Amino acid sequence: MYQVKMIIATVVLAGGFAIGTATAADPMSDKEAKPSMGERLTKDAVKGILMSIDGEYYTIKDNDGKNHRVHVDKSTKLDKVMEGDKVKAYITNEGHVTTLQRQEK
Repeated sequence: MYQVKMIIATVVLAGGFAIGTATAADPMSDKEAKPSMGERLTKDAVKGILMSIDGEYYTIKDNDGKNHRVHVDKSTKLDKVMEGDKVKAYITNEGHVTTLQRQEK
C-alpha cells in the first residue's frame, strides 16, 4: 500500500570516528488509514462508493442507495481515494470521518 522510505545518517567527526546513527521516521506512518480498536467498537462505519469530493466534504453512496455527506479534515486517517472508489468510512455522530479506507473492488 505505502512504500516506507527511511533516511539513515551517520555523524562522522574529523578523524573518521562515527558517534551515532539517526533515522528519520516515515512521515506517513501516523496517517495510514487503519482504524483503531476504539473506532471499530464505537464509530458507525459506512461502506459504499465515493460519489463526490467537495473540499472537506465527501459524499458516499451506501449499498442501500442512501447518500452520506461526511466531513474530512487533517485529523482524518485517509487512504488516497478518488471519486468512484469503493470505500469504508468510520464516522462520528456529528458526521466527521475518523478513518477512510479504500476498499478493493
